[in-house]
Amino acid sequence: MGKTDRGEHPLMFDDYVVQQVDAQWLQERVKPKRHIGLTPELCILCRACEDVCPWECIYMMSPDIIQDADNPNVMSLAEQSHAVFIIDDNECTRCAICVERCPSDALWLGRTDQ
Repeated sequence: MGKTDRGEHPLMFDDYVVQQVDAQWLQERVKPKRHIGLTPELCILCRACEDVCPWECIYMMSPDIIQDADNPNVMSLAEQSHAVFIIDDNECTRCAICVERCPSDALWLGRTDQ
């Protein structure tokens, strides 16, 4: 992931709890046919998406939140990253305000095939 314009890494918060979503609960939910995507190589870690989100559901977190992942690719990516981008799917309405605000076009709005 990128750095700030001054070459520094932004402050990352660590006062959070990350939990795996129950698969059965996820199947029962009515989900929007859109999703917010991220192109990590374009992200400059400015956190504008966090600031502008009216639902406060976007977080830039320390990669330390990923521990003992079952997928080795996930662990490898976390070890190489300066931040982990997370959207709370329970709260996100896909309003795309974050997409419009992103100065580097790292965020995008996509459609699912459902």
